[in-house]
Amino acid sequence: MNKNIKYSQNFLTSEKVLNQIIKQLNLKETDTVYEIGTGKGHLTTKLAKISKQVTSIELDSHLFNLSSEKLKLNTRVTLIHQDILQFQFPNKQRYKIVGNIPYHLSTQIIKKVVFESRASDIYLIVEEGFYKRTLDIHRTLGLLLHTQVSIQQLLKLPAECFHPKPKVNSVLIKLTRHTTDVPDKYWKLYTYFVSKWVNREYRQLFTKNQFHQAMKHAKVNNLSTITYE
Repeated sequence: MNKNIKYSQNFLTSEKVLNQIIKQLNLKETDTVYEIGTGKGHLTTKLAKISKQVTSIELDSHLFNLSSEKLKLNTRVTLIHQDILQFQFPNKQRYKIVGNIPYHLSTQIIKKVVFESRASDIYLIVEEGFYKRTLDIHRTLGLLLHTQVSIQQLLKLPAECFHPKPKVNSVLIKLTRHTTDVPDKYWKLYTYFVSKWVNREYRQLFTKNQFHQAMKHAKVNNLSTITYE
């Protein structure tokens, strides 16, 4: 098996844990699901039993070949050998996303599925610390995510649930898309603004007079008290 960290994953193989995860997913027989990381096909098989169609994307050649053989007779499963970061999600089709994602790619993948897909619901297994960072509205990632989705923890998954066993615990989270106040045409400008704001680079956003006038108009005396609602 390819040991390259680029493809590194921690697998869920316990039937009990997999069933607990499936119970948390709000999937119906009419749902189309895109799975991030086929792995050894354990979760893929269960997803196919409760949904209409599963398209599973796997980068690792060994795992792709292994799962292709295992799932070749399953008409509800389509396997794609590709990097999820290069994959193009459909723009018009209704679908949901499920994935047990590599820890070291968590930020890239969560941005991908939130900002480059139209999925109504997204279920991800992530490192517990990363989940907490997505809730931090004093970070750029948290501010950007919360304009598009609400995030909640569904299930805690101790390190013992995985093979090989990681050094940290994981959680199953749900990201539910909601109406955003930021129009698509202003998204790049908004991300630039948020980045500068979080890094306190106010002088690159406003003149000194503009900044003080904005503070006065918003009735804000201390920037650290500002929260996202």
